[in-house]
Amino acid sequence: MLQKIRKKEGFTLIELMIVVAIVGILAAIAIPAYLDYTVKAKLTEVSAALDALGQAASEYHASAGFFPDDSAPYDTVSAFAAVSDDYVATWTYSFVDINNCDFSAALNLNPVLANTMTMTIHFASGTGYQKIWNWDLGSSIAPKYRPKK
Repeated sequence: MLQKIRKKEGFTLIELMIVVAIVGILAAIAIPAYLDYTVKAKLTEVSAALDALGQAASEYHASAGFFPDDSAPYDTVSAFAAVSDDYVATWTYSFVDINNCDFSAALNLNPVLANTMTMTIHFASGTGYQKIWNWDLGSSIAPKYRPKK
């Protein structure tokens, strides 16, 4: 009588170990890159809010002919535009002179916790409005996290 030979099925231990090693290598590369991209995306959201504040301040300057001083009601950024505070500990508006003002966001986001993102709005009659970002002036925020502007 002939016996049927059973064919073995499944993976060997070495094959499984190779797959686990490949997945581990890919995770070691992908996870830090993903974390950097999430921080960069959150900082881009903050810079977009600063852009909105700058646009509102520019419109105020265009209609009034000057930036308002930082006394009430312009002692908060909410006088210019509604902004989110998801990644920001405090928003600040600072009057420099009638043609210059600063908007700042103290970040509440790891790994850039307690860093400040600042945008200066400058008006010159010959060239119009100019936005100057704090990383143009030497920021403590690492270049890999800074939004492209």
